[in-house]
Amino acid sequence: MAHSAGKNLCAVLLLVAIAGRIHAAESASVGDFSCDNHLSANYKGPCFGLFNDNDCDRVCSDESSDNMSGSCSYMQCWCQRCT
Repeated sequence: MAHSAGKNLCAVLLLVAIAGRIHAAESASVGDFSCDNHLSANYKGPCFGLFNDNDCDRVCSDESSDNMSGSCSYMQCWCQRCT
């Protein structure tokens, strides 16, 4: 039984890692500006949307004036920059 649980945990962690890579590659645009998401360099610890979105947004805003916002995704703080 424990062997099966270990396989399930590995599969979940692999999916989270793949989803994080896909999220990092996403881009958008606002008007004539190109926008991209990048990991915050200054946010410390896990980031959970219901609890830490405001903290992440504040850290991203303080990190760079180019950052438009910040939000939690995949337990990490992602900043959106439009330049």
